[in-house]
Parts: sequence; C-alpha cells; structure tokens
Amino acid sequence: MYPIFLVTFFGAMVMYYTAIDVPAKEAAFVATKSDVVATNFFAYREAVQRYLQANPSATGTIDDTSLAPYWLPGYIRDPRWTNLVSGGTLYVYSTAPVDHGTISAIWRKSSGNLLAGTKSITTGRLISFNGFDTGISLPASITANAIVMMGR
Repeated sequence: MYPIFLVTFFGAMVMYYTAIDVPAKEAAFVATKSDVVATNFFAYREAVQRYLQANPSATGTIDDTSLAPYWLPGYIRDPRWTNLVSGGTLYVYSTAPVDHGTISAIWRKSSGNLLAGTKSITTGRLISFNGFDTGISLPASITANAIVMMGR
C-alpha cells in the first residue's frame, strides 16, 4: 500500500509541475523577454533624441556611428530598430517583425501614447496600439506593419 501511495503522490507532483508550473514559467519568460526588447526600443529612441538635441538640423537616417556617443551605458544595439528624421519629425521604427508581447510592452511603456503604433498595410497611416487610425501618413520608407513611434 505504501509504494502505491508514493507512486501516486510523485506522479501527481510531476503532473502538477508539467501542467501548471512549466507553462507559468514559460509565460513569465516570454513577458520578461518582451519587456527587455521594449526597453531596448526606448533606449534606442532616447539615443536618437539626444543626438537630435545636439544636432537639431539633422535629417534622414542617423547612422549608428553617429549615435554611438549617445548610447546609454551597457546598451546593446538591436538591429531591428532604425530611425528617420523627415520634415522635423522623428520616426523610430522596426525593420523586422516583433512578437505581440513586445508590442504590448511598448504600448504599456509609452503610457498609451497615440503617436506610437503600427503602419497600416492598406492606408500607410499610423494606427495606434489601441486600434485608432490617427490619420497621420507615414513615410514610404517605413514598411507596413512596422512598429513606429513618432516625436522629436
């Protein structure tokens, strides 16, 4: 009787771990990873803004060698982010797809900023993260579905 109890008990513990604990840990890992990517996006944006404060007449895409002095200490460059200064407006955007968790983290970290969102496939305008069409036409060099944050 005692061995059956031990097998049942340990079997239940293994089932609990695989059914509840592992998915919870994986979800926490994904959320943490998304938060890190979103923080990297904002650190990149801050470096571009700091560069533009020092060089207000800059236009076009500011390359990484120009931005290097403005990186935060310990910043590791994510190649998915790039920028464009056009008509006095700064566009920081993604060049590669990011997961939905990252989009949610950027939305949360931007405090629901309406100038942060994605580029519409059909209209080429900025769609805020809450689904609102801002009516702002984005430059053609920004790809559709790219995450975009405007401002200066």
